[in-house]
Amino acid sequence: MKDNELKMRMKSHSEKMKNSIDSPFDITAKIDEMERCSVKNKNVSFGLLKKTMYSAACIAAAFVLMFNCIPSLAYAVSDIPILGDVVRVVTFGRFEVQEGGYEAKVVTPKVEGLLNKELEEKLNKEFQENANAIICAFEKDVKELKKAYGDDFYLGVEANYTVRTDNEDILAIDNYIVNTMASSSTKHSFYNIDKKTGTLIELESLFKKDADYVTPISEYIINEMRKQNEEGTGYFWVDEDEIAPFKKIEEAQKFFINDNGNIVICFDKYEVAAGAQGCPEFEIPYSVIASIIK
Repeated sequence: MKDNELKMRMKSHSEKMKNSIDSPFDITAKIDEMERCSVKNKNVSFGLLKKTMYSAACIAAAFVLMFNCIPSLAYAVSDIPILGDVVRVVTFGRFEVQEGGYEAKVVTPKVEGLLNKELEEKLNKEFQENANAIICAFEKDVKELKKAYGDDFYLGVEANYTVRTDNEDILAIDNYIVNTMASSSTKHSFYNIDKKTGTLIELESLFKKDADYVTPISEYIINEMRKQNEEGTGYFWVDEDEIAPFKKIEEAQKFFINDNGNIVICFDKYEVAAGAQGCPEFEIPYSVIASIIK
């Protein structure tokens, strides 16, 4: 990122900080002072440089203290770009409500820095549309429940994201939603982004053309499910007498690539097991797919 662009971005964030931070002391004046200092002449004497370094250390220590004392400051500064961070995900929007028998928290992610700007815009549009749809559905459900039960009901919705992998090659985003009434359900959407090519990675694209990756992965997962059931740590539906026994993954099964470079197959709550199992994940060893992986 060029120096001028970085300064403009930091200036923009400074203005946001001035307008949004409720501080017990006047930090906005300090922000203005720091901005003015950044454009002063860089030709300083060695003595002045020593003083400047000492002052910088003091300012850094003060900021550490402020981050711990003022969460809103840490939140505001968190969006300032850091040199070297090219592709990343940040929080774009936040919707929160809590009243009586209902509450919702909807956090919208935003991807920045992709080489493929068309994909970047597509993903961010999808994130925003999903968030809007969740909020609209929540508001509709609240109205219907109020009409049917008055104030005697509970409805909870949480939509958020986590970054499962963020290294030189891969950015893996887990965008999830939890609905809670009498019980809870959880659904995940995974986005695996190749940072170097700026493309979205599909499960099928990881394997050789026409390779059958469904069978070996499914067989491995079934064996793991049976093993956990036998050990008493699993509640998976794999036997024929189960209502809906798991037989195989989908060709476009949910997954993410972890820091080890391995595929992690993911299932939603109640998809392949009892609710006590949560949202199961299975890391697939390289040896299982070595002959068909690209």
